[in-house]
Amino acid sequence: MVTEKDSASLYAKSYLLIRSVLAFIGVLLPIAFIIGEAYFIGGAVQVRGSLSSYYHSPMRDLFVAALSVTGFMLLTYMAGQRNTYDYWLSTVAGIAVLGVVFFPTNRPGIGAGPRCGEIPEPAGCAAIQQSLGEAVTARVHYTSAAIFILSLALIAFVFARQERDRYGNLKLAAVQRLCGWVIIGSVAFVIVGNWLHLRIGPLTPLYIAEVVSVWAFGISWLLTARALLKRIVPGVKAPLPVTPAEAALPAVAAAPVG
Repeated sequence: MVTEKDSASLYAKSYLLIRSVLAFIGVLLPIAFIIGEAYFIGGAVQVRGSLSSYYHSPMRDLFVAALSVTGFMLLTYMAGQRNTYDYWLSTVAGIAVLGVVFFPTNRPGIGAGPRCGEIPEPAGCAAIQQSLGEAVTARVHYTSAAIFILSLALIAFVFARQERDRYGNLKLAAVQRLCGWVIIGSVAFVIVGNWLHLRIGPLTPLYIAEVVSVWAFGISWLLTARALLKRIVPGVKAPLPVTPAEAALPAVAAAPVG
């Protein structure tokens, strides 16, 4: 018979599994795109102008599947505790990343040729691009991507506050804050890099920023999952994220963990 304490432990483990899966998707996806495309094309390893550009490549299925999984997992993450910052930020991030998936970026290398939604219809257009037009679809895509990335940064800051105020783990809190600032710095790098026309070999500022952001996101979630796993004791309910109401209360000192 499963007791209430056993259920709490199982809930905590499921909660950690979601975090770990999301983290591994973020860390491994850029590598999978490069290796997968090289395998299917049969040519040398290369990178595209952005991660979103892999929608218009042999890796489209992986792009759509991985980001769709990420979006729906973020939407269901902490769904049982809707009064937490985690829930609302992950919900915004989940909706935004689904916008990235279903409103694709511009087709690469189109130049002055016809755009999706125009006549004659060019090859490689998604249905949504044919309906709304390529330019409008791309604007929704870029807006969704910006909201998604900034939401990930805010989630890292929430994790940092939880580690500092609830658990007293100042080292992990500092790392989480660093992950958040790295993500924000990546957004700034795109703006400055495009303004200065910077490139590092074949790498564009957008590609670099996207990879750094998803890696920082992955590290943030993996470290938090690891810290929570160490706190799970059989028969004791796992600590859950701080709520907005609790965040307004003075922090209670806790023994450092890890």
